[in-house]
Amino acid sequence: MPHVILSSLGTDGDIFPYVGLGRALHARGHRVTLVASEDYRDLAAQNDFGFRPLVSAGENHELLDNPDFWHPLKGPRIGAQWGVRLLPRNYELFADLARDPDSLFIANPALLAARLVNEKFARPLVTPILQPWMIRSSTAPPVMPAGMTLPRWAPPPIPWLYWRGVDAVGAMLLGRPLNALRETLGLPPVRRVFEWWLSPDLVLGMFPDWFGPPQADWPPQVRLTGFPDFGGRPDARLDDDLLAFCEADPDARPIAVTFGTGMMHAADLFRATRDACERLGVRAVFVSRYADQIPHPLPPAIRHVPHASFKQLFPRCAVVVHHGGVGTLARALAAGTPQLTLPIAFDQKDNSIRLERLGVGAWMRAKRTTGPRLAKALQSLLTPQARSRAAHVARRFTVAENALEIAADRVEELIATRTANAAAAPAASRPQSSVV
Repeated sequence: MPHVILSSLGTDGDIFPYVGLGRALHARGHRVTLVASEDYRDLAAQNDFGFRPLVSAGENHELLDNPDFWHPLKGPRIGAQWGVRLLPRNYELFADLARDPDSLFIANPALLAARLVNEKFARPLVTPILQPWMIRSSTAPPVMPAGMTLPRWAPPPIPWLYWRGVDAVGAMLLGRPLNALRETLGLPPVRRVFEWWLSPDLVLGMFPDWFGPPQADWPPQVRLTGFPDFGGRPDARLDDDLLAFCEADPDARPIAVTFGTGMMHAADLFRATRDACERLGVRAVFVSRYADQIPHPLPPAIRHVPHASFKQLFPRCAVVVHHGGVGTLARALAAGTPQLTLPIAFDQKDNSIRLERLGVGAWMRAKRTTGPRLAKALQSLLTPQARSRAAHVARRFTVAENALEIAADRVEELIATRTANAAAAPAASRPQSSVV
């Protein structure tokens, strides 16, 4: 039975889908090891996974605590500099795991070491993609930060030139250290990092086709599964005080406000939201593990909690105000709750525009957020019509759909195909594992 190695970096929204997939595979008898920040060691133990630390908790927080990481232009450079510094160490860790001939890797594309091991050791690799923004397309271009989106109407050869420019950025940020390591491993240089980093075996698009319609120019190995329904703890419940607060007035549900588990720089956004809620006379629940981001004092109509089960909270709320992260977005879609997003960086603007096209929310630039502007936007969502549109989209989530089981099916199909091909191949032509 294959040894499944799950690996990702980031915050809960980046880790939980991997853990959910690991649970599905573990239930089918697979051995599972989570390779992630030290912050997630306990989560691995709770799910009976093995665990190997990819980075220390301090190294993880070093990245998240840097305000420039959340800047739309500076963020990729900061993230790349942080990541390539760890690349040789991460490769040694993955190479050690790859010495198990039964190993199969399921890894975030930004973990270049997993792709290197896929090449060097001929181990199968699965790349989960949590949002459509990560897949390049000229027919449906992802919305990029700072107005750098490829126009849909751009005639040839503009799209070709555009993506060559993206490749040049990838080479500038990652190419030199990546290719230096590849040279020591006897591998040829990579010129298009953002194409190479996707697994040639299987790419799992962990979103539904009605949110990210497949495009003819997507890689052929992409398979969609739907949004993964896993929030860290399957048995999570709201505590009694928060539940009583949410249900105190069924005709005036509170607004849920969260800007991500890793966001340490949202104080201005929480202040603007407090102002908007006071202007509208509505109740709210602020969710953040960083208490110093919450304005003080809070009025009695606003509660702060360090964490809450979104699956339990969002159906009890009138609107969800958030950063546009795909995990939060999917949970609110499933709850049938209208959304107001304040995208900050990375995929968040693209996700927000997709929500707007679905008719279930609105978005505004985080840097331009003020209490009066936020109050006006919220008022347009605190209507029966907005709730009805959100409920209509929520019906697309059916009880029969289980994205994590579908993803597990695709992984097992890859395993079966690789096993059959290995059995059919002449012994002399079978790939040999390398130890470096």
